[in-house]
Amino acid sequence: MEERAQLTGVPIKLVMALVIGTMAMGVLTQFVGTAERTVLRDMDVRFTTSSNRLTVKVYDAASGDALNGATVVVKWIGGMKAHTMGTNSNRYTFTIPMNGADVVVATVRVTHAGYIPWEGQVAVGQ
Repeated sequence: MEERAQLTGVPIKLVMALVIGTMAMGVLTQFVGTAERTVLRDMDVRFTTSSNRLTVKVYDAASGDALNGATVVVKWIGGMKAHTMGTNSNRYTFTIPMNGADVVVATVRVTHAGYIPWEGQVAVGQ
């Protein structure tokens, strides 16, 4: 009986196990490849303020490289401004109207495709 279950000296069970293992590895490789593409990355957002100007700079948090093309929305009591940076730019300067106040607190939201949206607050003074 043992001799009938062999194909040119290799047991049939071994051949079946190798075929099933190869198929499973192929499926897992496809799954891991898809999972890598859908992972959202983190961004690093930095502010500088001077007078009533707010400069927002955006970087990839993992590599530290400039992250071009991000959309920045700045909101404060009484107003809002938004800007999408160009493909060669990772910074933009907003002018915040003070309307007689010494300090205005602004909420900054930054979005970019493939990245986790970022939100924070900054105080802009005169």
